[in-house]
Amino acid sequence: MDIIQRSDDKRIAARFKTDFTAQVFVQTGDQFSASVRNISSSGLQLCCDHYLVKALMSKLEIHTSSNPIRFTLLFNVTTTTRTHVPVEIICQQVYLRRLGDDSFLLGCQFESFNHNSEVALHNHLHNFGVADV
Repeated sequence: MDIIQRSDDKRIAARFKTDFTAQVFVQTGDQFSASVRNISSSGLQLCCDHYLVKALMSKLEIHTSSNPIRFTLLFNVTTTTRTHVPVEIICQQVYLRRLGDDSFLLGCQFESFNHNSEVALHNHLHNFGVADV
């Protein structure tokens, strides 16, 4: 069981365990797959490989608190009325932790939702979410 340290994750909202694949779109337009490990109404934790980490850590731009690393995340959820409802979120990277040779945890906070997908995410968490204790 992976325990999230408080210093790594500042989310106040309840976290829910997940195990689904998401597509990450970086500023260059490149697309990468990642696994959503847990999610709340304000952020999530991704498990990814070094290819995504390298794409996010571009040396062309200096990343600071006023210019954070941003990316678009797309995944599907089930709601009470539909399955495979797309959720599209603009995320900011909060932390990065190496798990192994080619495995990283990426903590993210939500900046904004596209296409009113916040409604679908809240419906999914409220009706199908399994608390991450």
